[in-house]
Amino acid sequence: MKIDIETRNKVAQLFIDMEVGDTKPVRKLDMVPLLKEVNETAIIGHAVRFVKNEQGEVIALKKYRRTAIERRIENKTMQ
Repeated sequence: MKIDIETRNKVAQLFIDMEVGDTKPVRKLDMVPLLKEVNETAIIGHAVRFVKNEQGEVIALKKYRRTAIERRIENKTMQ
């Protein structure tokens, strides 16, 4: 499955727009590999965890810390 850069950017923006502690449901399970891939990028830096049900299926995303880009921006504005 080939995913274009625009879709990846939308997913990254979704992660950035979430507040720490926010949870969003995953409605399309076929998107989970893409979500995991974007979460592993340097700009996001593993800021999102995947909540699973008893069967091991991903049912939600939970942001547990600020993304790498959010931290970089905050550090630059403090200087």
